[in-house]
Amino acid sequence: MLPGLSPTKIVDRSDYLIDYHGGDLDESLRPYAYWGATGKEAQDRVSKEMVLAFGLDHIIIWRDRPTDLAATRYLDNTSSARGKPSIVVEAGHAGTVESDDVALLVNGTLSTMRALKMLSGDPRFVENPVWLERVVDVISNGPGIWYPLVKRGTYVQEGMQLGYITDYFGKTILAPRAPVTGVVLHINAVPSLKNGDNIANIGVVASHAP
Repeated sequence: MLPGLSPTKIVDRSDYLIDYHGGDLDESLRPYAYWGATGKEAQDRVSKEMVLAFGLDHIIIWRDRPTDLAATRYLDNTSSARGKPSIVVEAGHAGTVESDDVALLVNGTLSTMRALKMLSGDPRFVENPVWLERVVDVISNGPGIWYPLVKRGTYVQEGMQLGYITDYFGKTILAPRAPVTGVVLHINAVPSLKNGDNIANIGVVASHAP
C-alpha cells in the first residue's frame, strides 16, 4: 500500500481495482500484467476477464500471495483478499513517458470498463495471451558498471549471456547469464550497480493457460 492510503479509503469503496505501474528509472520493461487466482470462482472469473480485456499480451500468473488481511502485500493483493476483482498492469520504461505506453494503459482501461459494463461498447480482448507461470530475478553480486546485451521483450535461452559488468576501470568482472528460458520482462536501464541490485527479470512461459 502507498503511504497514507488505507483499505478503507480506497479498496473498501471499490467494486473492481486496477493497480497501475509505469516502469521505474532502472527498469527498461516490456508491457505486461499480473493476474492471481484467489480460489473464489466468481471473483476469479471477473478478474481474469478484466486482465484479458485490458489487452496486454504477456500475463504473469501471480501465485502464493498472502490471504490474511493483516499480511497482504501490494495494493492488488489487499484488494483481492477483500473480495474485489483486481489486476496489475505495467507499461512504461526507464522513468520516461512515451505515448505508446500511455495509450496501452488508457485504451486498456477503457476496454476493461466496457467488459465490466461501466461503458457502452465492446471490449477488445487480447487474442493470444502469453501466460507466464513465474518470474526469475537475476541479481548482481557486487558493484560495477552494467552493459546489457539484450533488450526488454527479448526471448532468451537458459545460459544465454544477458550482458556484462565491469569494474570502475573497464575490466570485465562478471557476465550474467539467463538462469532459465523465457522472456526478458525488464532489464536494468542504468549503468551503475551495487551488490544486490536487480539486473533483469525473466518470465517463464506456462505450459498451459490457467
